[in-house]
Parts: sequence; structure tokens; C-alpha cells
Amino acid sequence: MNETSPSRMRWIAPAALAVALLSLALNGFLLYLVRHPERLLAPMLDRVISRMEEQDATLKYTVRIPAGTPVRFDVPIDQSYRLRLNTTVPINTTFQLPINTPFGNRVVRVPVRTTIPIRQDLPIHLRDTFRLRTQTQNELVVPLEVPLRDLPLEELRRSLTP
Repeated sequence: MNETSPSRMRWIAPAALAVALLSLALNGFLLYLVRHPERLLAPMLDRVISRMEEQDATLKYTVRIPAGTPVRFDVPIDQSYRLRLNTTVPINTTFQLPINTPFGNRVVRVPVRTTIPIRQDLPIHLRDTFRLRTQTQNELVVPLEVPLRDLPLEELRRSLTP
């Protein structure tokens, strides 16, 4: 049998300690990076956004809504309108006018044929909630296309700046 001498085994403990300390230091560094991912993402995202802005890129996605999906919308309406009336109302009627005369009471038929012009602004205030409760009958395919220039990219860049 081959016996190892104590002089050969003295270097193993310091080497193991060095490897453990190196591993601990690398784990600490990785934990630091994981706690602040924006420091890694900011430069990369800045390059990607700049390249996309140069190309006038758009984000495209298709949303599929299966048949039988419940659809529930509550659309509040609180709107004021001005309704402008500019019209004429025709009147064509005959009414009976009772008259007291020395010879007795008489009824005279009076025909009225005229038009009345109406020019008026009417304020109208609508306040209600339109409730839609239904289900989709067929699969709905909704294509979405968002130009990147419409997104708040500068705010995203500022939020990632360390």
C-alpha cells in the first residue's frame, strides 16, 4: 500500500479553503446581480430599443378568444351634448270659438294654417351605464399591431437607469 505523507496532504486544506472562498465570492457577486437586474438589462434594452426605433418597428400579436367565452362589459356613459334645433312645425287645424252675441251664443269655426319656426339650442346630459353580458358564438381572432413609436420607451429607459 502506498501511504501519503503528511507533507503532501498539507496543501489540500488551503486549496479547499481557497475554492470555497472563491465560490462564496462568486455567489455573492451573482446575488448582487440578481438583486439589481436593471444594471444588466439597461444597456442591452437600450441597444434593442434604439435599433427598433431606427427600423420603425411594430409589435404584432394575434389574440384568439375561443367560442363560448363569457364577455362582460360595463361602459359608463357621462356625456353632455348640445342639440341644435333648426326646424319649422306646420300647423293645420280648425278650432271652434264660442261667441256670445245679442242674438245668442254662436260657435264659429276658425281655420289655422301656419308654420312656427323653432331655433333653439337644447342642453342634453346623458348619464348611464351600458351593460353587456353575452358569450362569444364563434372563435374571435383579434390581430394587434402596436407601433413602437406609440409606446413610452423613454420612460422605460429612465426606469431602468441605475
